[in-house]
Amino acid sequence: MTPGDRWIGVDGGGTRSRALVGDADGRDLGAADGGPGLIDPADPGRAVRAVADVVPRAAAVAQVALPVKGMWAGLAGAGQEAARAAVEAGLRDAGLAERVAVGTDVEAAHADAFGDGAGILLVVGTGSVARAVGPGGGVVTVGGWGHLLGDEGSGYRIGLDGLRGVVRASDGREPRTTLTRVLLQATAEAEPRDLLGWAARATKGEIAALSVLVANAAREGDTVAARVIHRALGAIREHLVAVLEGVAGGERVAGPDGLPASEEAAGPEKAAAPKPGPGWDGRPAVAMVGGLIGEKGVLMEAVKGIVLDLGCDVHPGAVVPERGALLRAIRMTG
Repeated sequence: MTPGDRWIGVDGGGTRSRALVGDADGRDLGAADGGPGLIDPADPGRAVRAVADVVPRAAAVAQVALPVKGMWAGLAGAGQEAARAAVEAGLRDAGLAERVAVGTDVEAAHADAFGDGAGILLVVGTGSVARAVGPGGGVVTVGGWGHLLGDEGSGYRIGLDGLRGVVRASDGREPRTTLTRVLLQATAEAEPRDLLGWAARATKGEIAALSVLVANAAREGDTVAARVIHRALGAIREHLVAVLEGVAGGERVAGPDGLPASEEAAGPEKAAAPKPGPGWDGRPAVAMVGGLIGEKGVLMEAVKGIVLDLGCDVHPGAVVPERGALLRAIRMTG
């Protein structure tokens, strides 16, 4: 390394991306925000373009010339190897850094919270995933399946379930509550039937943004919104239960029918709660990341309660995924 060497860490999700420029000590020299950095397997080039747009702007803020020595980008959707490799190749061709690597946004956040050590990372933003690194170094990941097959408990799922509650109320299958008015106003639509077109045009981020309105309505006593949030908290608890089981070898507590409690049936107080098990140095720490459970997130306090109830501690301080990505970029070039 030379004194003038610089590195860049990138965090990209379904709502935004952020690039951070730093020196060999990981000091923040400048940063910039950009559009969604989620990897779409059908169009990996979209993530390449997002990163290629935000990185030069961060470099300009830091007054650093490109290419830098190394760049590590933690992007949602990078768990699919073919798509990850395509994005990595595209970023190499973009000439942003001498050495480029792409991993998941969850890995970036874990690096900031725990470095290379043990701990549990819970992400609840546009999407949802839990990742545990056990005391022995084993890695267990639960969730992260995307909006078609997963994202239970996420902002996207809460927003979508809120919209579903409104149309069900229009049919008479749910009570018509204040949630109907709130979501119609937020989407600038006149009638529940108009939501069909809005949802078809909306991005994941736009649907996820409705989750805050649903959570606020639940706090104010809206029964439909409360049911959506109750189900989301149950799903978040299930993510944590599963990673604890995976790392510690705990056994899942069966439901009354002999089967594991399901997302639909289990509320946050009913999901199975295995003991953390041997090997942890005290109570496992859970770092909470994402718009819904991070600092000032509308579900932060509720999820903290779940973490403590499961015999874990809440990791102190804010987690900054792009800072973790920067640390990985520095380590990568050694």
